[in-house]
Amino acid sequence: MDPRVAETVKDLVLAVALACVGVGGFLFVNPTDAQVFDGPGGMSWRSLPFIYSGLLLFLVAVLAASTLHDMQRLRRGREPLALLGERPPSTSDRRTWMRRALTVAAIFLYAAGIEAFGFAISTPLLLFAMLTVLGQRNFRRSVLLALVGGLLLWILFVGVLKLPMTGLVWDPVTPVLDDLYRMTGAR
Repeated sequence: MDPRVAETVKDLVLAVALACVGVGGFLFVNPTDAQVFDGPGGMSWRSLPFIYSGLLLFLVAVLAASTLHDMQRLRRGREPLALLGERPPSTSDRRTWMRRALTVAAIFLYAAGIEAFGFAISTPLLLFAMLTVLGQRNFRRSVLLALVGGLLLWILFVGVLKLPMTGLVWDPVTPVLDDLYRMTGAR
């Protein structure tokens, strides 16, 4: 099989998987039909995932249309259009597959860790793991980026968007961050 065709098939599989995630955002946001209270501007904890799912489905549609167009051009013996620049060469060595597997494992562990240990602990750990897996070898820089990135994401999701992301098993960090955030007067 032509490597360019194989890449378009991978892109199409990715588009289908992302479309399933987007549809899941519409179907499983409030499976228990809990009461939804509108916040400032009519936004609620339910409307934000709907917006994200809608944007994701739009971008997936663009990816799928582009991929199908490229497949059609390849079938006709023409070069696919490089609207966003040339595609970097794909490598499929053992190291690349290991990084992919570790990335998926880290994301699954992160999803499980948020409920148990909260956003404030799980997010810096995920960021540190991703920096390490993707090749960052400077330990201090990785720790600094993970802590600063985790703090900024915590401020966005917990402070600004007011999403409840406290750990159920052990989370000594979130109460401290909540108190510090209240001291700023932003809450």
